[in-house]
Amino acid sequence: MELLKMAGILFVINALTIGGGYAMIPMLQREFVNNYHWLTNKEFIDAIAIGQVTPGPLTVMNAFLGFKIGGLAGALIAMAASYLPCIIIVTLVTKFYLRYKELWLVMASFAGIKPAIVGLLAAVLIFLSQSSITGSLTKGIAVVSFALLTFTKIDPSLIIIASGIIGAFLL
Repeated sequence: MELLKMAGILFVINALTIGGGYAMIPMLQREFVNNYHWLTNKEFIDAIAIGQVTPGPLTVMNAFLGFKIGGLAGALIAMAASYLPCIIIVTLVTKFYLRYKELWLVMASFAGIKPAIVGLLAAVLIFLSQSSITGSLTKGIAVVSFALLTFTKIDPSLIIIASGIIGAFLL
């Protein structure tokens, strides 16, 4: 029953989240950590971290969440529940967007959605920083990582790997 509930939650969140995968993190945290207590806050942060060092970060994160709840079957169900709404929505939206993208209602809707996405991403930033930035060294890693991502062309995966190495030896 837990796997069915998890699949329903992932399906709905993936179906209703606009703004990319990171916009769904606050909703996943609310359901998996706060409402159902399937994971601790630390386990949820770990799932995000594991996802960040792999290809397809949100798929890996959802598979990890599913695995914690129901083993291999949970991981497979979580991945299917995450992808199915995307496949359905992208198919439908593509069909109609190309036809109606110039309508004022469509353009106005997208203009309203964009600031909401920024707000959701800001919520993710606050949530992750509260539980991940715990001292001077972690603050330094966060600031340097931000600066490198913002002002250089260094591959983000290299920054993540370097931060992991620093953490392994200094934290």
